[in-house]
Amino acid sequence: MQSAINSLAVLSFLGTALLFFAFSALLKTVRELQAALVRAQSGAPAPTVIRSNARFRSDDGLPTFVLVVSEHCDKCRDRTRHLNAGAGATAAGHLVVLCATGCSDWISDAGITPIVDAELLGALGVGAMPSLVRYAPDGTEEWRRVVGSDEDLDTLLEIDSKTSNPVAMEVDA
Repeated sequence: MQSAINSLAVLSFLGTALLFFAFSALLKTVRELQAALVRAQSGAPAPTVIRSNARFRSDDGLPTFVLVVSEHCDKCRDRTRHLNAGAGATAAGHLVVLCATGCSDWISDAGITPIVDAELLGALGVGAMPSLVRYAPDGTEEWRRVVGSDEDLDTLLEIDSKTSNPVAMEVDA
């Protein structure tokens, strides 16, 4: 019985030591985050996400649909293939595929404009890919949505100018 109690005492001491080290590591992380926050607040203001872009303006009054893809993403390649296969024919606007590198060879349709520009991609601040961003004719961003399937892409491209909100389209359907 005494050996069982001694074993429990040793295990509780080891558990306490482990908790001490874990708490110490947590405090270190909090201090590093606080220091980074102070550095960020004292420096120049962070760049704002672009919500308007002159590159996506159109003079004909039609919106611009920008499919943001990555060359390392299989789903991005699938959405681009689907767009090439004629999915963009129903879009009432201009079609652009934007990537950082290497996606221009994915585009075979003359109606789709490939843009390979890592700086523009970073400035847009799109976090999940593939994403579809709709710009008004004046170059103002109207909405952005992740495109999870070919059906999502078709649905988002079929949104007319009267219903510029894809969430409203889903509710009405």
